Order: sequence, then C-alpha cells, then structure tokens
Amino acid sequence: MSSRFAKEKERGKMGRLTALSLPLMVAACLLSVVPLGVVASYNIGVGIADVTGPSAEIGFMGYAKLGQKGTGIHLRQFSRAFIIDDGKQRLAFVSVDCAMIGNGLRKEVLARLKSLYGDVYTEQNLMLSGSHTHSTPGGYMQNLLFDLSVLGFVRQTFMALLSGIVISIRRAHESMSSGRVYVTQGELVGVNINRSPTAYLANPAAERAKYPYDVDKTMVQLRLVRDDGKPIGAIIWFAVHPTSMNNTNTLVSSDNVGYAAILFEQRMNPGQLIGKGPFVAAFAATNLGDVSPNVRGPRCQFSGRPCDLHSSTCSGRNEFCIASGPGTDMFESTRMIAEKLFGKAWELWNDDAAEEVTGSL
Repeated sequence: MSSRFAKEKERGKMGRLTALSLPLMVAACLLSVVPLGVVASYNIGVGIADVTGPSAEIGFMGYAKLGQKGTGIHLRQFSRAFIIDDGKQRLAFVSVDCAMIGNGLRKEVLARLKSLYGDVYTEQNLMLSGSHTHSTPGGYMQNLLFDLSVLGFVRQTFMALLSGIVISIRRAHESMSSGRVYVTQGELVGVNINRSPTAYLANPAAERAKYPYDVDKTMVQLRLVRDDGKPIGAIIWFAVHPTSMNNTNTLVSSDNVGYAAILFEQRMNPGQLIGKGPFVAAFAATNLGDVSPNVRGPRCQFSGRPCDLHSSTCSGRNEFCIASGPGTDMFESTRMIAEKLFGKAWELWNDDAAEEVTGSL
C-alpha cells in the first residue's frame, strides 16, 4: 500500500485514489474479512476529548491568510480515539479536528503515553490523523513553513491538542472490552467536486477510463460493536476537504466533517451534550487532496459567471474567483454537506451487508 500511495502521489492523482487507499492503513491491517455473524473478537475501545484551542486573536492553520484570526467558536474541536487489539498486537487510530499533525506533537503524545503505559503505544502502532479543517487555531506545527502565517509557535494551541489527544486515548484504553469490527462502503454524490479538473485531464486517458468520476465518491465505514451487541464507535472515510467554511471565517470550526461527526454521535447518544456519551464517530481524512465541498464550483464574484477553467481567474484576476455551495453562505453549506455525509454514514451503519473483519493486526 505504501509504495502504491507514493506512485499515485507522484503521478498527481491525490484526488482520485480509490476509497480504500488511505483507509486501508487502518482497515487492511486486519488480514481477512468474513461474513456477518461469524464469531470473531478483538478487544476494542473508543474515547473522545475536547481539544479546542484559543478561540480569539490566534491565526488559523489552513488558508495561510495572515489576517484570519479567531473571534469566537462555531464548532468545538475534538480528538476521537479508536483502539483495536488482537491479543498480540494493538492499533490506536486517532482522528483530530485540526489541520494536520506535526512531528513534535506526535512525539509529545508518545512521551506522555509512555509515562502512562510504558511501551504499549509506540511509533509503530499509534496513528494520529488531522481531519484537515482549515478553521482551527494554528501555531503548533513547530515548522517554519506551516507556522509562518500564524507568526510562530502558539503554546496554548499546542497544549490543547496535546492534552486532549492523550485524554481521548486514555479513555479509549480504559474502555476496552471484547468486540467486533465490521466494514462496509457505498457511493455518495453531490458532496464533492474536483477543484482542478483541467489538471486531472492531464492524466492518461486509459487511467481516467478506470473511474466513473474525477474524484472518489466512495464512503468507507468501520463499525465497532461490543460482544454484548452494544455499538461503541464508527470511523468513516470520505474524500472531501473540510473547507465549507471559507477564508473569511474567523470562528473556530471543525467544518463539515466535524459537524457530520457530531450529528452521528448525537443520534447514537440521545440526550447527551456534544462531545459526551459512550459512542464515538469520526469522519477521518482520506484522499481529499484536490477534492472540494464547494459543489457550485468556482464563479466570478461580481458577474456570477464560471471562472476560466484553465487559469481559475476572472478577467485575469484570481481574487474575484471564488468557489462556494451548496448553501447560500458558508454556514448553510457546512450544515448541508455535513447532513449529506451523516445521511450516507447512517445508511451504511444500518447496512446488513456489512462484513466482519477478522485476523491478526
């Protein structure tokens, strides 16, 4: 898988990898799939914790726009942890409502886990994944390129992420019990478009002929259920950028995928506050490279006409070419995309054709 991913990236098809390409890093760590109903068991656990950073006066990580600083909160940030153990090996997957994960943050998480659990969690079995929202506080990457637009390191952002990630893993660790894992997938349209369609056309015709669309429209879901039948979690992968909230936004937001996760959790945890309850659902980042949720496509701000496809400009000026949709503003668009993501995920959750995943990690 790793070599295939490298080849696909080199060939410029980050928006068109098959749906299982990145989810396979988790799902295909399990060696075989058997029909629903066959007795098979792992130890599984889930956990969630708040990782919301400073909501005011701190630049956001994603759009690299110097003036885009927080003025409040639209949706809080969460870390969602999932642990699967086959009795010999363990995999911990964590999806975090942030732009991406820095190496320094990962090292500190591992250091704290080592002080708690010794060598149970290491670089070989802990996977931290940023949801890639562009509307959360920056300054935590400890990298000049990524922290430059935020004007340097921001300790408050770093510590909020570090503490919350560790807490979510601790909660998952402490909740582990015997259970099963199921996988299913389905097609979802009307949620994503290729933001570089002319670049995609540069791929060989034979390659493009393999796919019905110029972006991946397959949703993949892992379902975690305790042996007593109680559902405890789901990981959902679907290729879409969490950029329904555009670069004029100044409210901390987990964007469309974070909203979708909240909708799923609220359905499974009725009466619970957001971020509370035993069931945890993550809409994790996958092959979203050139995949936009702004399904109306790029249009000229003043005329409303489509932008020039080859240059993404309006009369030669790119600042007037803006992609949006499907709603009338970014808040409505975020909600609409989230509802569609959740709707398909809920359909998959109730799919009796889901297959049980078994085998060693």
